[in-house]
Parts: sequence; structure tokens; C-alpha cells
Amino acid sequence: MSDDLELAALLGEAPTSPDPAFRYDVLVHTGERARRRQARRNAFRITSVFAMIGLIFPLAHTFGLGLTELQPLLLVAGLLAVAYVLALWTLEGPRAVLARSRAILRVTALTRT
Repeated sequence: MSDDLELAALLGEAPTSPDPAFRYDVLVHTGERARRRQARRNAFRITSVFAMIGLIFPLAHTFGLGLTELQPLLLVAGLLAVAYVLALWTLEGPRAVLARSRAILRVTALTRT
């Protein structure tokens, strides 16, 4: 993205002379587009997960399973979901739970000496 013509392909038309404001506008525009695309993906993922969860009970009722038969399966599914969320939570980056706990451990180690 170093050439104004290359940037113009993303936004529309190129300026007649090199323009830093044009480059900033292109970066803002592409950033907004990427955020919208990610928001759509997240919304689709959340909607599909909750739709699948909502389909469990009618399908189980269709096959003649009651809540007492489904309870162990739902417990295992819930535990797997919690483990998955905790794994994502701990691995998400510098703001992760482990990053904060490492910082706390460093502070307590420094205060002991």
C-alpha cells in the first residue's frame, strides 16, 4: 500500500498529487470495512451457536428423550463449553488472564526480596 494508485483501487479515485490525507482516508475506510466484516462473522457465529442450542430440545423431544435422559449429555456439553471459553480467554493475547496473573506473580516476587 505504498502507491496512491494502489490505494485508489481500494477507495475510488486517486488524487492528482501525493496526498497524506488521502492515504489516511483509505486506511480508515479499509479499517471500518474490516471491522464490519468481523462483526458480521461474530454475529453469524453467535446466531448459529444459539440456534443449534435451541434445536437440541425439540430434536430430543422428537426422539422421545426427556430432560432426565439429556441431563448427563447437557452437563458434558456445558463443561466442554466452559473449558473452550476458558481456553480462549487465557490465550487471547497480552490482555489475557495469564498475562495479568504473570504480572501479579512478578510483583509479588519483587516485593518478597
